[in-house]
Amino acid sequence: MICKSITNKIREELGKMKVFFMFMGSIKSLLNQQKYRAEIKLNPQHNRIYAPGHAYWSDALNDGIDRGNKPYYCPVGWTRCSFYVTDRFYEKFKGWCICYHGTKFAYGLSILLSGLKPAENDEHGAGIYVSPSINYACHPRYAEVKLIDASYGSKFFKSGKYVQFVLECRVHPSNIRKVAPETLDAQNTIIDFNINNNIIEWIINNQNKKIVDFNDPNSSIVCTGLMMRVTNDHPGLLTESQWWYESHLCNNEKCCVLGIALDALQRQRFNGYKCNVIYD
Repeated sequence: MICKSITNKIREELGKMKVFFMFMGSIKSLLNQQKYRAEIKLNPQHNRIYAPGHAYWSDALNDGIDRGNKPYYCPVGWTRCSFYVTDRFYEKFKGWCICYHGTKFAYGLSILLSGLKPAENDEHGAGIYVSPSINYACHPRYAEVKLIDASYGSKFFKSGKYVQFVLECRVHPSNIRKVAPETLDAQNTIIDFNINNNIIEWIINNQNKKIVDFNDPNSSIVCTGLMMRVTNDHPGLLTESQWWYESHLCNNEKCCVLGIALDALQRQRFNGYKCNVIYD
């Protein structure tokens, strides 16, 4: 990771990123596997906390910046660790839409270093699957729920107990092959009040590549940040996560990685356990 100037705040953010890498293994362990990136550059001046009192807006954002032909809604409850992508970012990515890609911790670092692979379960056709809804992308089928180890959780996350990570990406509208419905059997519930279930998946052109390299100047998609949500209890207890229980949800860790037994989580929910997002 590279950062131009080190302040106490940046050290804190680097510490949180260090926890992310500790979950997934060191960069050195992947040098023989990764094909493209040898480093991940941070851009901390563009880090954000998305919540009332921080960066927050209602409805689709209209701030004069061209983010393409798709609306951009506030990812409330999440913190962005921004990556440096290029100089003159808004010139280079004028008209590119914001979307999200959930991932398991075991795959996250190799994605950041090498790029995204086309989906194996391609119900809507071949391509890279993303969503304009972070609330959809963070379902545990896509974004693993991880219990924070107390040995470094108290140092970096203070009162946090669980953490999830989702990739923030940019894609040009011309590379969105298809806008499609959800694929989590959630047709009888509302996933995101801003985005209809029938347009909540985007299938991105992978340009006939096995891996779409983020550093390729002609890449159809780039990763611009790491979205992080830390909670004081299981995120499945959050109000915005209640749709999970009306969708596909299972104990199979090859599918849904909950960080807790599903029946234990359901008991907590039944008994009225509450959960809050931590913004330390």
